[in-house]
Amino acid sequence: MWVESSQMNGLTISSLVGSSQYKAIADDTLKDEDNAAWVMGLEPHIRQEWVERITWIRFVDRLAEKELIEPGCANFQRFCAEWQCLVRDGRVRPDFEYAAMLSKIHDRWFKDQTNPVNQLSIQAWNQFLSASTRYHQPDLVVPTLKAYEAMLQALSGSCFQFLPFLPAQLGEVAYAFGTLDQFFNNLRDLQEDAAQGICYLPTEVLQRFGVDRAAILELRAGQDVNFQQMMQFWLDDYLPTLLQKTISLFSATDLHPSWSIWRDWSFHRYRRIERVFRECHFDYTLFPQIYWAEVQQDLPAQLTMLQAQPRDYSLTSLDGRHSRVRQPLSTKFSRLRRGTARGVRVLQNWLYHLSLKKAPEVDSETFYC
Repeated sequence: MWVESSQMNGLTISSLVGSSQYKAIADDTLKDEDNAAWVMGLEPHIRQEWVERITWIRFVDRLAEKELIEPGCANFQRFCAEWQCLVRDGRVRPDFEYAAMLSKIHDRWFKDQTNPVNQLSIQAWNQFLSASTRYHQPDLVVPTLKAYEAMLQALSGSCFQFLPFLPAQLGEVAYAFGTLDQFFNNLRDLQEDAAQGICYLPTEVLQRFGVDRAAILELRAGQDVNFQQMMQFWLDDYLPTLLQKTISLFSATDLHPSWSIWRDWSFHRYRRIERVFRECHFDYTLFPQIYWAEVQQDLPAQLTMLQAQPRDYSLTSLDGRHSRVRQPLSTKFSRLRRGTARGVRVLQNWLYHLSLKKAPEVDSETFYC
């Protein structure tokens, strides 16, 4: 599963997916490392598929963001129109502006549309494009908590359903995983988005706690008592409803090894975002400098643990199934390997501490040692 670091020739996930090659709201290089540096340790044939999908997602994000910051730009709309032609006709016309990328998507999902994994991927990709059109809008206002969760699901729940090696029967929990992931990305980017005039927090919740949207956008809400109470609700009451929906991710017996590792890596990241946000007393203007400094310090240790994984099993195929002969996760890297019940207990422990209105006092290896 894992390759030696010397074989990577200095490559990083951000360099492969072009994190900073496009004009957009922010340079996402460090974000991509934080999210997916683990991918670079995978064996080449497995890594290739993960890098491919992440590249597609990053490409769409950049096209949509470019339209947001450059009025009159229609590149993303042209891409969506060509995608709809592919769905309708089942082929990529040579005169398409984005023929190269759409041909890769065609070869991946359209050659066998009777395959339930391909069917789910096409459906999820279509939802992702629709959501990117809907939610990359100037002056976007999300009215209710229900509408907010629908946004999380459409933007990121859909993405997780077309990622590689996902059995169709796990599509629902992947949807919940993606929804949770977007929640934490929004929390992490609260200051960055506000500086661009974007606030995804729903009006319903803002009004409930007496928080002024303009104050958030003007970066002066971080020390407001009402804002702090709202964020306590956000983490203590709303977050557990999203976490509960991912519990089966820890008990699934047919989860591909790369998904198991990604799950553990991601939940470590979520815990770090939550902890730093609480340590900042919910001051979203203070959060970025503390969080990203910690990421830069934490990543080398995380990658070192990944490199320590034993390479004692093999994959039988690339269609979402893996060998049942040997255990895919190492005792060094993940406590969750000791049994699915352990994984559920770790998540339940987090939920319990949230019910106590605080993050659990744990070291950085909660999910990894």
